[in-house]
Amino acid sequence: MSHDFSPDGTEHMAPLTLHLIGPVAVAGPKGARLTPRGMRARGALAVLGTARGMRMARGRLQDLLFSDRDPVQGNASLRQLLREIRLALGTHREALISGPGWVGLDPDLIAVDLDGAVGPDGQRPDFAADLDIPDPEFEDWLRDARLAAEARQPEPDDALPDLWLADPVPGGDQAALMARMILAEAAGRAADLMPVTVWETTQPPARASIRIGAMARIDAQTLSVVVTLTHARSARVLATQRLASPLDQMGARMDQMVGRCCLAMVQALDQGRGLAGGMLSLADVFSFTPDRLARADRMLRRLDDRIAPAVSLSLRAWIRTTHAYERLTPDPAEAIAEAADLSARARRAAPFHATALAVHSVIEAWLDHDAAALGLAQQAVLVDPANPMARLAWSRALAGVGRMAESAAEAQMGLAQPLSGLNPANWHLGIGVAMMRAGDLDAATRHLDAVHRLAPDNRPALRFLAALRFARRDEEGALRALMALRRLEPDFTLDLMGSEGYPVDSLRRLGLLQVARSRLI
Repeated sequence: MSHDFSPDGTEHMAPLTLHLIGPVAVAGPKGARLTPRGMRARGALAVLGTARGMRMARGRLQDLLFSDRDPVQGNASLRQLLREIRLALGTHREALISGPGWVGLDPDLIAVDLDGAVGPDGQRPDFAADLDIPDPEFEDWLRDARLAAEARQPEPDDALPDLWLADPVPGGDQAALMARMILAEAAGRAADLMPVTVWETTQPPARASIRIGAMARIDAQTLSVVVTLTHARSARVLATQRLASPLDQMGARMDQMVGRCCLAMVQALDQGRGLAGGMLSLADVFSFTPDRLARADRMLRRLDDRIAPAVSLSLRAWIRTTHAYERLTPDPAEAIAEAADLSARARRAAPFHATALAVHSVIEAWLDHDAAALGLAQQAVLVDPANPMARLAWSRALAGVGRMAESAAEAQMGLAQPLSGLNPANWHLGIGVAMMRAGDLDAATRHLDAVHRLAPDNRPALRFLAALRFARRDEEGALRALMALRRLEPDFTLDLMGSEGYPVDSLRRLGLLQVARSRLI
C-alpha cells in the first residue's frame, strides 16, 4: 500500500500508484490500469519515479531515452512520449507535470511503490523487470537503478530454509526403504550444490524448513513414489514429483530418479527462500547478469563459513569466473585472482568436495593450465559422477586439451540429465564450442542459438554467433548478434573484437574472426 501525508500530518491516499518492482505499471482507483504501452514511455515513468522530487530536466530525460538521436529528433520524440503518457493516464493526466525546462510527476497524485512483493515462485522481481530499451545511456541508468533498488531491501536473517527429510508414508517396508534412499541421496546432492542444512528427524527443525515427504508403494513389481515438498511454516506445497520404476530396472533408473528429486529440491529452495525471508537463488549463481550475480554473492558472503563453507566459497568463486569469462569486469585477471583465493579456501574446508574441485578446474582452464584443469575435473567426476558442475568442468577440460568429440559427448550426456535444468545454457555453450572447434559450424550455430534463447545476456554465445553467421555468409544474422552484444557491452566495437585483449582466442585460432574486419557496425 502506498501512503502520503498532508501538510497537517493527516494521512491520505494518492489516487495513482506507480509500481516499479517487476513490470512498470500505473494503477488507478479500483485497480484501473493506466500504464502506457510503449517501452520508452514506461522507461520515462521509471526514471521520473526515482528522480529527486520526481522531477528531472527535460534535456537529461531526453539523453537517457534518445541518446542515439540528434537533438531535434530526440526532442520531438520526447514530446511524443510525454503525450503518450498523458493519454494513458486519461482523466488523471494532470499527474504528469512540467515547467520551464523540466518534467515530473505530481507527488500529491501519484505514489511510487518500490517495495514490491514476492512472486508466486517465491522470488522478488527485479526493478523495472520489463524494460529493455536499446540505448546505452538508459542501460547504464537501469543497471545502477536495479542495484540501488536491491540495496534498499533489508538483509534476511538466513539465506535458505533447511531441508527436512520426513519419514515416507509406506505401502510396505521395502517401498519405504527405497523411497528413503532416493530422498536421502537427492538431499545430499542438493547440499553439494547449495549451502543448506539437511535434517532427518521426526520433529521439524527449529529454523524455517522445507519438509520433504513421500508416499511409496510397490504394486505388480513396480515401485511408485510421490514426493511432496512443503514449506513447513506456511504449509504451502512448493513442488511434487512422481516417480515410478519396475524393481528389476531400479539400478539403471536410480540416477534419473535421484536427479529429478534433487532438481525439485533446488527449485523448492528457490521458492522457499522468499517465504523464509532468504534471497539466495542458484539460478542467480548460474546467471550472466551483473545485478543477479551481485545479489547471489552478497547472500553467499553473509553466510561466510556457517553452513557448508566448501559450497558457499566455491559458488562465490564460480561467480567471479563468470565475471571474467563474460567480460563483466574491467579487470578479469583480478576476478580470477579472487576466484582462486575463494577456491583455495573451499579446498581447505573440503579437499575432495566435487563442487570445489570442479570450480578449481574452471579457474585453471582460464589460466590456460589445461592439464591441471583436466586432472581436477577428472577428480571431481570420480568423487561424484552425478554432480552437474563436475560434469560441466570435465566437458570444458576435455575441450581444453583438444578432445572435442569427448567434450561434446560429455556435454550431450549432461544436457540429458535432470539437473541440467539448473543451467542449460552452459551445456549448450559447451556443445557449441566443441562443435565449432571440430569444424561442424552448422551444429555449433544451432547450439549457440539455443544458448542465446535460454540466456539472452550470455556474451560468449553472441561473440561466437556473430563470427559463425558471418563465416556462413549470414550477414543479417551476424549483425543481429553484434547489435545484441553492443547492448550488453556499451564499449563494444569491431576493432575491440579484433584486438589481442578481447576474449575470442578460440575464434582467432580457428580463423573465424573475419567478422572483426567486416565493418558491419
